[in-house]
Amino acid sequence: MDTHKISVIIPVYNEEKYISEVIESINQQSREGQIEIIVVDGNSTDRTRDIILRLAKNLKANREIRLLTNPEKSIPRSLNIACEAASAPIIVRIDGHTKAPKNYISEAVKTLESIDFNGITGGRLRISPGSDTTVSNAISTAVCHPFGIGNASYRTYQGNEIVETDTVPFGAFAKETWELLGGYDEELLGDEDYDFCIRARAKGMQILLNPSIILDYYARPTYIDLWEQYYRYGYWTTRTLSKHKKVPAFRKCIPLLFTATLLFLSVFNPTLLFLQLIIYLAVAVFFSFKASRPVKEPKILFSLCLLLSFPILHFSYGFGNIFGIAGLIFKRRR
Repeated sequence: MDTHKISVIIPVYNEEKYISEVIESINQQSREGQIEIIVVDGNSTDRTRDIILRLAKNLKANREIRLLTNPEKSIPRSLNIACEAASAPIIVRIDGHTKAPKNYISEAVKTLESIDFNGITGGRLRISPGSDTTVSNAISTAVCHPFGIGNASYRTYQGNEIVETDTVPFGAFAKETWELLGGYDEELLGDEDYDFCIRARAKGMQILLNPSIILDYYARPTYIDLWEQYYRYGYWTTRTLSKHKKVPAFRKCIPLLFTATLLFLSVFNPTLLFLQLIIYLAVAVFFSFKASRPVKEPKILFSLCLLLSFPILHFSYGFGNIFGIAGLIFKRRR
């Protein structure tokens, strides 16, 4: 397969804060050869489009930007628009608030070559705060802590070997793979990448994590943003589960089981409810004060913010699961 030219796809909506860094990180890739950057904008209301058009005038000679529009705003629709427009046989995805290391494209393509392009490859996420506040620092720690998000290898893996996994962030794949899988499922307004990987594995493809790729991802800066993000994740995870009629990675089920158990006990056994909450709080306190991270603020303040981040993360995802299931039941009965 000819890998001289690579298509990088970026779905965006109101990313004026990060889009310059993202595009510049692609512009400065160590890989030689032509790179087309296809940005699909969901009708941003901020300066995202203006920034992209300005950056397009200052790229290296073998780089180009194509700015497309998706009035529907949904991420899977933007991804399909970008993949359809891609003129290269290899597609590398990144999002509008993630900065790529210089080796992202070269390592992703090299890993694809090792499996004859029969699969999807990606790297690890290094989570950075979305703003310079103690709350934002705590959130960025929570979303990459095993107590916060379980054993998601792309956030917790510390090894040096390329490993097979269930999913990778964003990912690189052949355009033929996208065509074979029928594109991203546009009915899933979240969890579309996990669904894409499930369908790839069902076709006998491999999902490989290359730990030498470290992508800088900016976490949500506030608790409200965190709640909305993980509620959406939880809601659409249940749709993925229903679609494939199988339980996803066990880590995805824990918030649902925990939240549903609390609701059940609140009605039928308040004593056990109190006991479960005490145990959860004790574990959360333990990890909150054990977690160490260089911060400007006093450790006690950071630990308290982290202590609040964990339940927001867990309950938003769990309630998203519950309302996703309720929506499915209502839809089927109707």
